[in-house]
Amino acid sequence: MAFPVIKTKRLILRHLVPEDQKTIFQLRTDKQVSMFIDRPGMSSETEAAAFIEKIQSNCELNLSVYWAISLDADPELIGTICLWNFSEDRKLAELGYEMFPAFQGRGLMSEAINAVLDYGFQDCGLAAIEANTHRDNIRSKKLLSKFRFQYLPDKMDANNHNNEVYLLEHLKYRHAG
Repeated sequence: MAFPVIKTKRLILRHLVPEDQKTIFQLRTDKQVSMFIDRPGMSSETEAAAFIEKIQSNCELNLSVYWAISLDADPELIGTICLWNFSEDRKLAELGYEMFPAFQGRGLMSEAINAVLDYGFQDCGLAAIEANTHRDNIRSKKLLSKFRFQYLPDKMDANNHNNEVYLLEHLKYRHAG
């Protein structure tokens, strides 16, 4: 199956490629971007290259769909967004996203999330999409509430106890565009 490139009004969601190595390294080592994300840091562009190879492999194995976000007029990566951690029955997936601070606050991530939710519910047939965000990440929590994600106070993120878990059921989804 061909990788699903998605075009929106201002963005192109495209496959992550080896040429993104330097930018992925910058994104994943940016202090503001990483402030609320508990993951091992990258120490070199070589690690970024290995990360890209892993992402490409996971996409080929249908374990995730991981997009590089770029502006329509410029192929340079400004962020990433993905559906991953699919349930065994492929009815639930987790949404993940990050964006360089210089591009935040312009509605670009909302545009990307809208497109990915449409893809997840319409093309993948998901019944629900989950998102985990740090309890102190107010901007991310606002973004999720915009799309009607509901906080699940009784559910824990097993990998990060500082995260809160949110869920959007297909029946409650409304395209925000």
